[in-house]
Amino acid sequence: MDASKDELKQAVEKEHGGTATHALAVPVNEKERGQSIWHGIVHVFNLAGNAKAKRAYAWSTPVEGKDEKRIVTMLQIAPVNGPIEAVRAALAAELQAKHGHQDVNRNAKMTGSPHRSGAPAGRGPSSPSKQRGRGG
Repeated sequence: MDASKDELKQAVEKEHGGTATHALAVPVNEKERGQSIWHGIVHVFNLAGNAKAKRAYAWSTPVEGKDEKRIVTMLQIAPVNGPIEAVRAALAAELQAKHGHQDVNRNAKMTGSPHRSGAPAGRGPSSPSKQRGRGG
């Protein structure tokens, strides 16, 4: 049960102010330790009239244990620079609210496999001298 573009647009405008214009929709499949922890479509909106950001992200997600959806919105403010970072930040905030800590082993500035959570963005898995447990 996904929210329509109009519902997402209204949520962005209500929560953040300004006027939202749909720009694109991006599929996101966020994984942790090889398991998919969230997948769906993140809608990107250009945002006019907001003093903090020129873009916003919005998506719907099911409410645990209920047959309803919750709309999540997020402004493009560093470190949230794209749809994937928006989902990661929302997941981390949800874990913080539920459990009092962020159990996600990476932040919005890092990419790569969960086993290399400390790797800076851009370093590929084919750098054996930089992987754990190998000298070099």
